[in-house]
Amino acid sequence: MKRRSVSIALTYIVLCFLLMVSGYLYFDLNKRHANLQSDHISLVNACDILQSDYQGLELDYRTLNNTHYILNSSHTRLNQTHKILILEYNELNASYEVLTNNHTELEQDYSELYNNYTALEHNHTGLSNEFLILQNQYTSLFNDYDALLEAFNEPLPTTYEEVPSIHELEQWLAIDETDEIRYDEPDFLCGDFAVMLSLHAKLERWDIGVVGVVGYTESLESFAHAFNAIICDEGLIYIEPQSDEIWSYGDHEEIGDGDSYHHPGFGEITVEEYIVVTWYS
Repeated sequence: MKRRSVSIALTYIVLCFLLMVSGYLYFDLNKRHANLQSDHISLVNACDILQSDYQGLELDYRTLNNTHYILNSSHTRLNQTHKILILEYNELNASYEVLTNNHTELEQDYSELYNNYTALEHNHTGLSNEFLILQNQYTSLFNDYDALLEAFNEPLPTTYEEVPSIHELEQWLAIDETDEIRYDEPDFLCGDFAVMLSLHAKLERWDIGVVGVVGYTESLESFAHAFNAIICDEGLIYIEPQSDEIWSYGDHEEIGDGDSYHHPGFGEITVEEYIVVTWYS
């Protein structure tokens, strides 16, 4: 009886313990269930948020995917364009090198041409100055030519003549250039000198004649020569046109056949014949 009571007591204690444990477990499970339910709600809310984010991300992904496709297509085109530009750049670079070489050559040519231009400009200036000088000389010579032509073709009127003094004659002979002409046989002989001096004198309105002497020298060599004669204030004067030397015969007398006189440059001359080629007043 006593053992039975102990067993019942033990059983009761065990049951109480089990009930207590069961109650505790129930309470714990209920608490955990509440916590899990709360976590479930939180997870559901988080899932909704993630679902919404996912949809947004999916939309962004599609947009980015389209953008990636566009960018990829653009990259392909740009890559092709880049290759074309590289080829064109290489061609342009080669052309640039050619142009650089051409520029260098042209620059050298320009420098050479500029130097030539400077030299030519200097020569042009010199030639222009020489041209002006020659033009003035030409004008002067042309005027002299016209005057000589008139002197050659027109006789000197007696009313127009002037009679110089010996001093004036000497001064004029000093500047006249007839004696500077080169003697050139047979093109320009003594007679040409005499005629030239006579024509020049007509420009001064002086009547200088041309005369000639035929005879012989002191050594009995034949002598034939043309020179000039003019009546000055002091009387008759003879002129050697090749040297501008002047002299007079006797008291300014005219040389005659059979006379002897001293001719400048030739010495003593015996005259066989005295010839007046063009008369002198």
